Amino acid sequence: MEYLQELLVLLGSLGGLAAVIAGVINLLKIPGWLPDGWAPTLSAGLNLLALAVLFAVGVWFPDLDVLGLDEKLAEFAAVAVPFFTYALQLLMTKLGHTALRGIPGIGKSYSL
Repeated sequence: MEYLQELLVLLGSLGGLAAVIAGVINLLKIPGWLPDGWAPTLSAGLNLLALAVLFAVGVWFPDLDVLGLDEKLAEFAAVAVPFFTYALQLLMTKLGHTALRGIPGIGKSYSL
């Protein structure tokens, strides 16, 4: 039981992991792949999965520097989330242009 408490404290201190989970959830919301109201459920599921992974790492790889890995996740989230959000914005703009093509007044294209 004490080991589980230690894992919960460790999970709560992993800010990089929290940032990646939040980023993934927000990216899934943008194109509508995550239905309304499902974000808390997915967040709880991903955090439970992270707890299971921490448990497995503690059993099989007790010398692994989890906080060091979390620092790398935080760096990844700081770069990846804005990049993927921008890429998704470009995709959504193209889809919007395709949807509006041919509508009088707003769907005009001057390209050949």
